[in-house]
Amino acid sequence: MLAAALAACQADSYESGQGNFSLLTADFVELQTDARCAATYAITDGGDSLALVPAAAPSWASRPDTAYRAILYYDRADGPEVRARSVIEVPVLRPAAAAALDSVPTHPVRLESAWVSAGGKYLNLGLYLKVGEGGPEGARHTVGLVCDSVALSATGCRTAHLRLYHDQGGVPEHYSQKTYVSAPCALLAADSAVLRVETYGGLAVVGLRLSEQ
Repeated sequence: MLAAALAACQADSYESGQGNFSLLTADFVELQTDARCAATYAITDGGDSLALVPAAAPSWASRPDTAYRAILYYDRADGPEVRARSVIEVPVLRPAAAAALDSVPTHPVRLESAWVSAGGKYLNLGLYLKVGEGGPEGARHTVGLVCDSVALSATGCRTAHLRLYHDQGGVPEHYSQKTYVSAPCALLAADSAVLRVETYGGLAVVGLRLSEQ
């Protein structure tokens, strides 16, 4: 499935200013679980390996020997050991071909940021989604990434033309909630990307370099 479903109201949030996590270090990471589903270490987007002591055990990281995309808030001790204070899941989007879908809903969002992680492994989006209580039972956002085409330039560079798939899913639009999503750049098989996102202020078009070619 191309999309990650997001609950209408989530418990996790991303704080700014002097919040509970403002004095900690925060990194986007790949969180690695062991055979007992305990998260024993993480690799940051910058390539640093962090040993989690004690091991973290977020409820959503339920598969053994699996790498999960996450935001890790932590205190650093001596050497590579850190103490995890909060681990927030980052949904991973696997791009789908537009031709394979019956429809591509593009309900508006607020696009805060779009960037490629250090090392070029992930395309990341910071989004604000409208949420609220009182909607129909089971109402959920669905967010995904759709590839309309891949264009080849005269110099041999490949550009993926992408759209953000967003279905409001009946969730009331009372206030904004911040979330991050990531997509593996390797799945795009391109050197650059042009991303189109429908926002409350109109269509936003963002160009991103995916490789150093």
